[in-house]
Amino acid sequence: NASSDNNKVGYTNPYAEMVKGYKESSTSQINVQFELKQKLDFITKGLEIRGMFNTSRYAYFDKTRAYKPFYYDVASYDKATDTYTLNQLNTDGEEWLSFTENPKTVNSTTYFESAVNWSSTFNEVHDVSALLVYTLRDEKRTQNGNDLQLSLPYRNVGLAGRLTYGYDTRYLLEMNFGYNGSERFSKKERFGFFPSAGLGWVISNEAFYGDGLKKYVNNLKLKATYGLSGNDAIGNEYDRFFYLSNVNMNNDQRRAYFGTLGRTGNEYRNGITISRYANDLITWEDAEKMNLTLEAGFFDKLELQAEVYKEKRSNILMTRSSIPSTMGLQSEIRANVGEAKAKGIDLSLNLNHSFNSDWWVTGMANFTYATSEYTVYEEPNYPNSPWKSHIGYSLNQNWGYIAERLFIDDEEVRNSPEQFGDYRAGDIKYKDLNGDGKITELDMAPIGFPTVPEISYGFGLSTGWKKWDFSFFFQGSGRQSFWISSSTMPFIGGANALLKEYADSHWSEDNRNPFAVMPRLSSYSIENNEKPSTWWMRDGSFLRLKSLEFGYSFSDKLIKKAAMSNLRVYFSGTNLLTFSKFKLWDPEMAGDGLGYPVQRVFNFGVQLAF
Repeated sequence: NASSDNNKVGYTNPYAEMVKGYKESSTSQINVQFELKQKLDFITKGLEIRGMFNTSRYAYFDKTRAYKPFYYDVASYDKATDTYTLNQLNTDGEEWLSFTENPKTVNSTTYFESAVNWSSTFNEVHDVSALLVYTLRDEKRTQNGNDLQLSLPYRNVGLAGRLTYGYDTRYLLEMNFGYNGSERFSKKERFGFFPSAGLGWVISNEAFYGDGLKKYVNNLKLKATYGLSGNDAIGNEYDRFFYLSNVNMNNDQRRAYFGTLGRTGNEYRNGITISRYANDLITWEDAEKMNLTLEAGFFDKLELQAEVYKEKRSNILMTRSSIPSTMGLQSEIRANVGEAKAKGIDLSLNLNHSFNSDWWVTGMANFTYATSEYTVYEEPNYPNSPWKSHIGYSLNQNWGYIAERLFIDDEEVRNSPEQFGDYRAGDIKYKDLNGDGKITELDMAPIGFPTVPEISYGFGLSTGWKKWDFSFFFQGSGRQSFWISSSTMPFIGGANALLKEYADSHWSEDNRNPFAVMPRLSSYSIENNEKPSTWWMRDGSFLRLKSLEFGYSFSDKLIKKAAMSNLRVYFSGTNLLTFSKFKLWDPEMAGDGLGYPVQRVFNFGVQLAF
């Protein structure tokens, strides 16, 4: 979208987008896999080996052929002659077809896996198995940019093992390990060892668990697991090799001029900049996990699984806050100094029951609650602003300003703490938390719930009676917040029209409502009103009727006359209903309600088979 004085097209014209040109694209994907298995019972019963080789290649490119349209709006209308006067919005239009070849994507992956597996049963009650797996992965990606490190292959190697033991289908033991290597770390930190173990007790298989009890609770099992896991996906894609520095030896932003003519003589040498310092101590992010699980079956119809887990994370990569600027470093220094913990529960229910030969029902429900908090966070000391600390808050917590209301008039603006940019009556008034007479980052506090929901749930039911069938599924989330994006603001750059919600409730000279939905309207961005704050915070919780289906299957006697084996008609729909406190647009779109919406779909169909 153009933004200069001569090109004032700040919006997308759908018709122009349809007729100005076209795009051609091509996608190809090749997958080749070989796998060999060999039983080695002649060595010992239950022993086998296998090997697998897989290579895949994905390629995509597109070309655009289009012209630049001339855009107009209506300047005036003469009712007497029924004629319009048009105003040209841009001068960079073209009447000829231009050609653009966009960046290509070509990825190639090679994967190798070899394994040795053994399983056996002794004396009918001792079940033993062992597994050892070696993996190697090599991936090459298109490098459309100009970065040496991103152009290099991505490689990982790993060795994993598992040992299981079961006694009389009652007592279970499983031990695992992973010895993984990552290209991202130095030689002394490259490999990580991550063991785990689990115990299980099938109570319903005990001798004391009689048939009378099994009528009500047909299955009862307890499980406990404990282990370590590692994560090497830390930093961003430009931080592939933490143990190597990243130096630009020819940076024109650090250019130095020489000679008597100075800058006018064009005698210069580009300078050197450092975007990352080598750090051979950066290593895997570790997670210590513990799970307790209950599995139960009731009446041979209902199955319950309940899991409680705790996790402690350490070696979280963070930017050091204690490096003084007087050291003269050009880039940030990072280290594995952060720690966090998490906990949660997972519940699931499954129902499967037939009342008689004509009526059956199946159902399911799940519920997840997960929360986290930092226990160690690299940050400055905030003795006068303790609300700035991340300690004790979720890893997805947001910080922002506390919005009190809108300024009533300019007199109130002059008598309030200093805020941001050019602000006036009708703009957002923030709370001065530390009382220093000005609004700064020190007044930002934790606001709302995390942007990732802490509660997720769903439930559904399917039932049938004779030839009729009906099913539905609901999904929902809770303890989630989002912030309305500035991209939805009207008039700015001529990009957006005025939403009805904003038109009905905005501050103006005629409506000095300090709690209107929208601050004063403007054709330009107002820095003060675009700060993250409670003013734009909304509750992201919702419950959605995700799917619904209703059908009827015709009788065999009728369809056999038409030489068919099955005939069913049905109605189905997705995203039919949404229940939420937020009404402006679909809450799953979060803050940007002007993007592509969640679609509501209705289907009428016929299924037939011959």
